[in-house]
Order: sequence, then C-alpha cells, then structure tokens
Amino acid sequence: MVDFAKLKTRKKKSTPIEPLEIFRRLPKPAGINDLYISQAEVLDTWFQRRTQRDVVVKLHTGGGKTLVGLLMAQSTINETNEPVLYLTPTRQLVVQTLEKAKALGIAAVPYQAGQPLDDDFLNGKAVMVGTYKALFNGLSKFGVRGGTGTPIKVSAVILDDAHVAFSAVRESFTLEVSAETQRARYDSLTGLFRRAFKEIDRLGTFDDTVQGMNYGVIEVPYWAWHEQLDAVREQLRTDAEKYPFGWPLLRDNLHMCHAIVSRSKFTITSVLPFVSAFPTFAEAPRRIYMSATIADDSEIVRTFDADPTLVDNALVSRSLAGISERMILIPDLMPFNFNVRDAINKLLAWTTEKEKLGAVVLVPSNDAAEGWTTVAAFAKGSEEVEEQVQALQARTTNGPVVFASRYDGIDLPGDSCRLLVMEGLPAGTSDYELLRAATLYGGTAISRMLAQRIEQGIGRGARGSGDHCVVLLAGAKLASWVAKDANFRLLTGATRAQLDMGAAMSKEVDGLKDLAKTVHKSFNRDSDWVEYHAETLAESVEPEAVDAHRFAASVKVVVAFPIF
Repeated sequence: MVDFAKLKTRKKKSTPIEPLEIFRRLPKPAGINDLYISQAEVLDTWFQRRTQRDVVVKLHTGGGKTLVGLLMAQSTINETNEPVLYLTPTRQLVVQTLEKAKALGIAAVPYQAGQPLDDDFLNGKAVMVGTYKALFNGLSKFGVRGGTGTPIKVSAVILDDAHVAFSAVRESFTLEVSAETQRARYDSLTGLFRRAFKEIDRLGTFDDTVQGMNYGVIEVPYWAWHEQLDAVREQLRTDAEKYPFGWPLLRDNLHMCHAIVSRSKFTITSVLPFVSAFPTFAEAPRRIYMSATIADDSEIVRTFDADPTLVDNALVSRSLAGISERMILIPDLMPFNFNVRDAINKLLAWTTEKEKLGAVVLVPSNDAAEGWTTVAAFAKGSEEVEEQVQALQARTTNGPVVFASRYDGIDLPGDSCRLLVMEGLPAGTSDYELLRAATLYGGTAISRMLAQRIEQGIGRGARGSGDHCVVLLAGAKLASWVAKDANFRLLTGATRAQLDMGAAMSKEVDGLKDLAKTVHKSFNRDSDWVEYHAETLAESVEPEAVDAHRFAASVKVVVAFPIF
C-alpha cells in the first residue's frame, strides 16, 4: 500500500513563510477555492510589516478574518518555530476556529481548562486557540507577573474579533458582589459609602438603588472610595475564594478601580485593564488585532496599550469582496398605518414555517427578550445560545430564536438565518457599560460603540460574499438613531449604502402584502433586486473618513494610568 505520509516526508522542500504561498500549498476545503482580494491584500501587506509589534487588520464582517489570522499564525510559526497564541471572545468561536484550521490543514490545539498547556503549542508545532479569559486571569497558566513559575514566551498573539475583546478583557479585571446570593457582603460594602452619597445630596438615589427600587447604576465618589480602600480590601479578602481569577489582579490595585452600585450587584472594575501583568501578551514581539472595519481604534490603544502610531496604520482593503447582500427594511419609514409587532410576528412565522428558513431576533436585554417568548425561543445563557446556534446551523430548527445582547460571537450563514429582526438600541451588558453609556450619552465614544454593535448585529445573518439576509430594524429608538446624520456617518460605507437602499425601499412599500412580496424577492433571489443591490453598493461605497484626533484622549489616559 502506498504510504503518502512517508512519501511526503521524503520530499525535501523549504518551509514557506509567506502567507499567500502557505495558502497555495494547503488543501482547500469545500467552499474555499481562493482568497478574496481583500484577504490577499492585507496578508501581503502584513508580511512586509510583520515585525511591527502592533498591527491592526480590518476586514468587513464576514470577510474571512479567521482565515487571515490562521495564515498569519502559520507564517509566524514557520518563520520562528516558536509558540503562537490565537484568542477569541467566546468558546463557540474557539470551536469554529479549530474547525477552520482543521479544514485547511493548519495544526491547531485548544486551550483546555484544568489541563497543562499542549506540548505541540509549547514546541511551536501548533497554534493554540483559546478565549481571552484563558490568558487574562489571575491564575493564568501562561504566567502572571510576580507570580510563581516562568511566563510562557510566544512569538505572536493574534486577537480575533478584537473589537469585542474590550468588554471580554475588562471582565477579567472585574469583581462583582451579587445582591441576591451575597446579600450580607453587598449590604456591608454598600454601607461603607452611604454617608458619602449623603454628602453629595444623592442619599435618596443611593437608598432606592440598594433597596432594589432604582434600576440605574451609580458610581461611588472617588474620594470616598479611596478613604475606604483598606476596609473594602479586608472584607473582600475574607471572600477571596469566591473570586479566584479576579482577586489576585485587583487586590493591590483597588486604588486604580471604579466602584459601581446597582440594585443587583456591587462592582469593582479597573479603570484600564492591567494587561502589563501578563508577560505572554505584554512582551510578545507580534500582536495582531483582527478587527471589523467599524471598530473604534482608540479602544485598542486604551485596552491593550498598543502603539497609536502603529494602530493608526491599520491594514485595510477597499475591495468589496466578502460583503454580504443585506436587504435592510425599516418599518417606521413605511407610509401606511399597521401594527409593526404583529406584522413582524407573521413574517417570522411565514419565514420559518412556510419558507422553511431560519429566523432570528436580536434584542438589547433579557427583559426585552422575554417579550418575544410567545413567538420565539429565548436562548438564555451561553449554553443555550450555543445549542440554538448549532441547531440553526445544522438546520434542525428554523427558529425563530431570540438572543439578548448577542451582537457579536454568533455566526449564522446561509439558510440558518434569512430573516433577522433587530429591535431596540443596543445597550451595555455590564454595570460599567451602563454607567459609561449614561455618563457619556451623546458623546462620540458612546456613539461609536452603538454604531459598532448595530453594524455587528445586522451582520449576524449574512456571513461573507454570496450570502444574503433580510434585516428588519424595529423600534423608534433604533430607527431615529440611524436616521441622525452624525450617527449614520459612523457606520461603514457598505452599511450606509445598504441603509440608503433600505430607506428608499421602505418608503415604497404600500401594504403588508407588499412587505411580504419585497422580503420574498430576497428569499427567491429576484434578479432585479440582486442586480440593484450589487450595482448600488459598488457605486456608493467610498473610502472611510478617519478622525485625525481619535487617539488623543486614549493616549493621555494610558500615559496617566501608571501614576494614577
């Protein structure tokens, strides 16, 4: 019998380090014959700049960032023979990345909790894929500065979906005391600051909050927080076993933290993440940030202490390759009176039952999701989300499924999602984000965050060139936010073009039957619609405008943080 593996080892050939050559030699899985122009462009440019410490790679949602990241990882391994770490925000994306690597023939191993780091990773023979929390935690197996053991040195850290890593990394530097399960500790900690809120004439708000009557979030005054640091530290030390991953990172840095009170929890979170505590990341010679085109680059500087001059020179392609076809419709713009919610419910049922296609609803909170449970299954919690996503992808269900605040991290290509309903304006998922949004509402930072989440949300149901989806933007707040020129300009050129098309179409819809016919044109691949979308997109997309001062505030914060 012919032993092809043996014949392969006999054949002497140089190991390629150029990512395009690596791709050329790899086996091609079904659905991938060649790279998009955008992928090839950024890979070629990255290879020329690969020795730069911080490199940002921007591709459209669905534009194949994972493939690009894996090729960069393999290129680095081939050149250095040293470990490469690939990070993603969620376990589901870890699985997807490993499946992609396997299909391409790229050696990759998963990070496994409770197990030693894989030898193939340590020996530079395979990429290790894990979540951000696998690296950034107080008991990190990769090593924490000042801890026991020698930190793991890597030749590169690749941060996939870096635009959503900010909140994921912040969670590693956050400690929460639950008002429900740790009531005594919650009351003891909040009680330390009652007098401070009285001094600033907010005692009523404070009392209503801790008694569960106020749904807002309030920040402990910085001077009161600093006065009580020793008392807080002593209380938390007695409960340290409840926070094994967060307490080691915060116990000596409480003076560089925010303290936030809500009806549900007492939160301590660092002003900026202490990424310098992790030599594996901080000392990596190559740090590659795979980002969506909408991302606020200044957050990469703030979160990862990246060099702003290098971040400013992001790798971007003007190619439209990878941009999905999206028919975006806005019920609030339709020129006839109708019950929007009732119409959407009927469209969901028609899509899933008659057309046998997947349908999904995205909402900003669990409370909002509960309002859809009469017509859709609510995927609550990470495990249920993963189960429902897999069921939609495997086509064992059409839904409808409602997800709360899942604007990133779920991919629903093809028939798994042909109708996507996005209701309401995205909100923060943590007390810190809620406080920041309330404090900075209307400011550029929050507007960029909202634009990013809207952009990512409408991209859940169409994943790459050739894919298509109908997107309904429901709710007056969402429609009015998008209609505001200053907000509209924060979206990518492709999404602006699709929204312009959608607004024009929505104004032409003259009844519920016409709405269903319009949606069906996308489902049925109507040639007039497909040509109209492709031609308008090509004509309308222009280079993205760049704010020359976008890094100024972030640089000042990062410089001041060590002397805080």
